[in-house]
Amino acid sequence: MLRPRNLAIGSRVTAASLLAGLVITCSATAQSFPDKALHIIVPFPTGGLVDSTARAVGQQMSETIGQPVIVENRPGASTFIGMQACAKAPPDGYTMCITTPDSLSYNQFLFNRLPYDPENDFAPITNLVVTNNLIVAHSSAPFNTFKEMIAYARANPGKVDFGTWGVGSIPHVYLEAIKSAFNVDITAVPYKGAGQAFPAIIAGEVQVSYGGLGFSIPHIKSGKLKALATTPDPSSLLPDTPTMKQEGVEPGLPSYFGIYAPAHTPMAVQERLATEFAKALKQPKIQEFLKAQTLLGIGNSPNEFAAYVKADRANAQRAFQAMGLKPMDAP
Repeated sequence: MLRPRNLAIGSRVTAASLLAGLVITCSATAQSFPDKALHIIVPFPTGGLVDSTARAVGQQMSETIGQPVIVENRPGASTFIGMQACAKAPPDGYTMCITTPDSLSYNQFLFNRLPYDPENDFAPITNLVVTNNLIVAHSSAPFNTFKEMIAYARANPGKVDFGTWGVGSIPHVYLEAIKSAFNVDITAVPYKGAGQAFPAIIAGEVQVSYGGLGFSIPHIKSGKLKALATTPDPSSLLPDTPTMKQEGVEPGLPSYFGIYAPAHTPMAVQERLATEFAKALKQPKIQEFLKAQTLLGIGNSPNEFAAYVKADRANAQRAFQAMGLKPMDAP
């Protein structure tokens, strides 16, 4: 009669030993991590602000951790290609991705099927930066203000071209919000990413687009572009430019660049990564970069960022329902 009891005790001891071993292993992994190159997948083409931010912060991190940080651009299909690659990477912390809310807050409400699960395939690491953005027009556009653009679009249905970063991108969502709020017909012109859409509006290929303040302001000062409205906040750099909210439309969808790892990446590794990103954001070179691009560095913890993403996803669902956006077939 003692044998079952001894077996039970032995089972408990074995389980306790395994748990202790797992804790020791995770601790050792975190202490030795990273001991090889890190990879950051960017699901957008080169040349855009997400790409340049990943490269600037990655270079700074490499100097701190003593390992290369390699940026890999895998654009296409409304960020599906890059995000799928990130989700399928080994969950060891050596492969991450950086993306905007498009990938994990918007896509599941805009498309019928995704090749990844936004809620379960990724571990949020840190909210790297938040951005303040701008609706801009080319200097040749036959309007100078947001209100004039709406009036022109109303009088000339389909004759205002709005450059986006593809279906489901932040500019596309803002375009849909404008069309819904004012009942106007504006034509979306999709590009592969900001790195292609922004040169297009500078060249006058499209009349209107959406972009970061840092990219836009030099061209506004040179006279190539006209500022129509900022989003979501006013800018001291453009004190005479109204916000979209003041103009009567603001979906309330924050723009931020988040770092994610594959699901099941050990928490100790997640926390180490978040700590290293936060360190990089505080360095003088990165502070100068952020200021030049009018970005605000955040660098919060995995738990804080996970809560932020959850709230952002719920807010996006409410906003899309209010705009009447219906899911479409995946690209």
